[in-house]
Amino acid sequence: MKNRIIYTLLILGIVSCKAQTITLKQLSECQNGLYPCPSYTNAKDTDNLLEKFVGIWKGTYTDGRTYEFRFTKKSDDGEPNERKWDILIGKMVVKTSNGNVLYNSLNNNDLNSIGGFYFDKELKKYQMSYTANADCNDGGYVYLSFPDSNNLNQMKLVFMQDMDIIASCPNGYKTVIPDAKAIMLTKQ
Repeated sequence: MKNRIIYTLLILGIVSCKAQTITLKQLSECQNGLYPCPSYTNAKDTDNLLEKFVGIWKGTYTDGRTYEFRFTKKSDDGEPNERKWDILIGKMVVKTSNGNVLYNSLNNNDLNSIGGFYFDKELKKYQMSYTANADCNDGGYVYLSFPDSNNLNQMKLVFMQDMDIIASCPNGYKTVIPDAKAIMLTKQ
């Protein structure tokens, strides 16, 4: 009888621990309303969905600005005693066509970088939050995807600006990443 109680408690402990961790795939499905989110404390990248984005990516926009993005995977991101999940962290250098640095976040800490959220329901696009200059409403979401799923060396990045009220911004200010325009990046 004593062994049966210990065995039952052990099984309940294993089941409750498993219920506290979900995959990034499960997180994307419940975040996109496919089903209610289970109670969880951690979302793990058990299928290595983030790995294809990790690395240095470079591209040039039509106005001549060059972009270098560095994406790394961070495990168990989150505050103590709160939910944690595996995410991408992005940092970048943007230069004018003549090589002058417009923006550089390579030395920023993770909190002041491009921070990951989750995938869309088809697991094709990864959403990240981004702010370069809050006073000029230069912030919103960055979406990463691969136009050709057979070519993981070419990635598309699109920035979608938040539509907040601009507090104070110089005349003619351009967002660091063009709003609602794709930048094609090549893995280095």
